[in-house]
Amino acid sequence: MNGKSQSILQQQLGTLQPNFRNHNLNWNLYYENLVIFNGTPIYWVMKSEPIILLIHGAGHCAMTFALLIQELKTFCSCFSYDIISHGLSQRNETLTIKNLISECESVIEFIRIKNPNTNIILLGHSLGAAIASKIKHQSYIRGLIVIDMIESKAFESIQIMDYQLRKRPSLFSSYSSAINYHVYNNLIRNPISAQITVPHYLNENLEWKVDLIGTKQYWEQWFEGIQNGFDTFPYQKMLFIAESDRIPTDQFLKSRYPIHLFEKSGHNIHEDEPIRMAKHISDFIYQQRVPINSCEIEKLKQLGIIGFRPKVLQYKIELKDII
Repeated sequence: MNGKSQSILQQQLGTLQPNFRNHNLNWNLYYENLVIFNGTPIYWVMKSEPIILLIHGAGHCAMTFALLIQELKTFCSCFSYDIISHGLSQRNETLTIKNLISECESVIEFIRIKNPNTNIILLGHSLGAAIASKIKHQSYIRGLIVIDMIESKAFESIQIMDYQLRKRPSLFSSYSSAINYHVYNNLIRNPISAQITVPHYLNENLEWKVDLIGTKQYWEQWFEGIQNGFDTFPYQKMLFIAESDRIPTDQFLKSRYPIHLFEKSGHNIHEDEPIRMAKHISDFIYQQRVPINSCEIEKLKQLGIIGFRPKVLQYKIELKDII
């Protein structure tokens, strides 16, 4: 790391949050509520309809969506949770896809008890996308958004994933060094987001909370069936990808759903460009005419897709040259 690069990073990060060892208390800077439900930490910000349930990837936690939720909450409500063994989770079951789907369905049940008439849009990143794509179809789950997860590419990259995980540090000297590691290796390209999220991936000894190499036995079952689950989802769906070569050309040409390419982002698109992503999500709900509650489902049935418009708030930020 040269002096110039270090100086730029220091300017971008500013003063790091003090007392990182109490970082778990900082969830309420980004969410309004936290409940431990059946051992699963569920976070939410309840604003307008619809509800977006954000599901994080392997090794991450609900805090990975911190910046994105600050934008989304201006036009909808947001729920997220720490999956088994991640974040503040009190559950220690194995990370089989069956257990992960069962947990997600339990979270959806929790949401529905509190909001029985509000429709849900599932948004999943990486492993979270695999979970979201395999959830049993329900009439109140009206949208599916996948972030950078293509089944064929995931299988192709298994050996690369193993290599990359084995070469990363097993522990860090400080939270700041862990943040720097993520930024300089382009794991998170937004230094502000890295500062918020990275400390939550480490335990008090500054080691990784989740042994991702130890999850390798589950990778194939995580990835298998993602494409079929996405293709057969009966309502509106959208795909975000970080690199154009991650989606086959024929699939892109045949797609009947929005696909957005984030060429300046890495795998964690939602952290790198939360404002642009929020704009696309807002447009998705409005332009794809996603009903936001049970009453709107009935109106959609009566009017048909041509005559129906959801009464949803729209994101107020306008972005130039958005693609």
